Amino acid sequence: MVFTSFVRKNRIAINHNPNFMKRLPSLPTWTIPGLGVLCLLLLTDGNAQVERPIGINFSGVHDYSTELVFTDAFKQARTWITFNADGSGPWSTGGSIPLNEQGYPLRIPYDDGVNPPQAIRTLMLWDIGDAAPTGMYRLVAEGTGTIQLRFGLNATLQCPVDTLLYTEGQVALEILASEEGDPIRNIQFIYPDYVDTYQEKTFTDEFLAFATDFQVFRFMDWLRTNGATISSWSDRTPGDYYSQSQSNGVAWEYIVELCNLLEKDPWICIPHRADDNYISELAQFLDENLAEDLTLYLEYSNEVWNGQFLQNSEAAQFAADLGYTGESWERTWKYTAKRSADIFRLFSEVFEDERLVKIIPSQAANSWLSNQIITFFNDPFYNPSEESADALAIAPYFAGRVANDIVDEGLVASITTAEIIERMENSLEESYNWMSANAEVANQHALRLMTYEGGQHLVGTGASVNNDALTEKLVTANRDAAMQDLYCQYFDHWYETHGDLFANFSSHYRANRYGSWGIKETMQDVENPKYLGLQECVVSYNFEVTGVGEALQNDQYTIFPNPSQDIIRVSQVDGSESVLHLTLVDAFGRVVRQTRPGSQSLSVVGLAAGWYVLLIDDTQRESRARKRVLVLE
Repeated sequence: MVFTSFVRKNRIAINHNPNFMKRLPSLPTWTIPGLGVLCLLLLTDGNAQVERPIGINFSGVHDYSTELVFTDAFKQARTWITFNADGSGPWSTGGSIPLNEQGYPLRIPYDDGVNPPQAIRTLMLWDIGDAAPTGMYRLVAEGTGTIQLRFGLNATLQCPVDTLLYTEGQVALEILASEEGDPIRNIQFIYPDYVDTYQEKTFTDEFLAFATDFQVFRFMDWLRTNGATISSWSDRTPGDYYSQSQSNGVAWEYIVELCNLLEKDPWICIPHRADDNYISELAQFLDENLAEDLTLYLEYSNEVWNGQFLQNSEAAQFAADLGYTGESWERTWKYTAKRSADIFRLFSEVFEDERLVKIIPSQAANSWLSNQIITFFNDPFYNPSEESADALAIAPYFAGRVANDIVDEGLVASITTAEIIERMENSLEESYNWMSANAEVANQHALRLMTYEGGQHLVGTGASVNNDALTEKLVTANRDAAMQDLYCQYFDHWYETHGDLFANFSSHYRANRYGSWGIKETMQDVENPKYLGLQECVVSYNFEVTGVGEALQNDQYTIFPNPSQDIIRVSQVDGSESVLHLTLVDAFGRVVRQTRPGSQSLSVVGLAAGWYVLLIDDTQRESRARKRVLVLE
């Protein structure tokens, strides 16, 4: 870590940074009496060796997702909901109306001569609470007609329109009238921070900042892989479609744009029904558009072996149609081998093999099955072109049985968070054994071992899903500080024993009865213990510090950089022991590190070089709300 510094009394001067100025326009004239401003330059080696390769499974693009991907919230709007244009009847009539190629209705009200005339609505930022930004959104729409906005704001507007509207949370957008010759189209609902920049920024800065820590992006949920019904290339979601929250998944154009922008490798899951033309067209599209230095991870569907998914039963039937024998589960294994070989062959006709990572997926808890699927894959009957594979991928979750064990033992009312954490820690050994058993299989077949998913699996199943008391305790355990150490133990074991790519599941997901899958619950949830564990025990290994300087001091605080631990420590010059709360903000105004009250040190592990502001909140001084500011360059 290299530190350089200067001191300027009373006034913050950082107007040479336009991005910072847009985000915090008041800073150039913000005066803090009696306090100097310390500036530090943080330098890291951007070309450092990745010691612990980490991937992330992005959460699905939905209106109710706390992961705000696009600067335009309308790109995550729910699929259209029809209702009676006169306001009578139910919230949704379940009807169907004609749409154009971008998914907008050709006319509203739509009268088919049988049913009542229909209007149409969609939902945005639905039921995500404070994860939805509050402020002035920009609504843009072309065409002639009437739009009504409800819930988080109330307005009726005539189109075309381009206006700013103050919004608090969830919004329903309804098209009450749309002229057939000039229908309403190209609707955009821009987050407050991007009303002037959305045309140049597809993705939110917050999403990009989060994604930067990972080397591989797995798009299983973006592509709506589980239960996918798409089979033809022509049925994919277009890049200019009104919303990307579609049953056929996010447009491939956005996947390519994101990976190219951040220079990250995509891991894609081919829909289980996709025909050969779909696969060939996709290969051609990616070859023409994906940056040449990026590697492509290829996987057939997701967990075809798993009986809870549609792809399981349909793969068994596809296999039967080809004359494959055996029980239904055995046929799914054979079909996974056959279709994986087909995908590898079709992509290899377009891509150089060194740009592909060809994956055989299997069940972590069943290394016998892993060997069986690979054996089928190596059989010329299922793989006549003798395609090769590169990796075996598993999902070695831990604590998968803990929730149901608590129910079975009658402990829901009495068990403590500490006891749940202890059970989770005890379950780690089982996950480690799965890893080792599958590593043996991978080694036998000269394959790499990696994970396609992983993390905690603390969730009830069956009737336990609806046990509210159980859910509350499971969620509390996931938020407990001890989870940081559990994740560190888990990651340390994987990387120290196996060392290959680990694809965490998942990114941002609000904890509920169906699980606490997110490494963070919202974009702002930077103190989530699971996320802190990821930062401490994975991300920090992928950056190198270049040196260290001396401690800095002003009239109230001394800043001690600790090169061996990548920590900044803050102490009072006068020796007092006020309770400090430290917050590190980047040049876009995003919180990137934060301590709990009472901590006098803050980790800078994994930070890229750039401008940062350290807010020092001294809750024991007279002005409790006043923050001391340290600018780090």
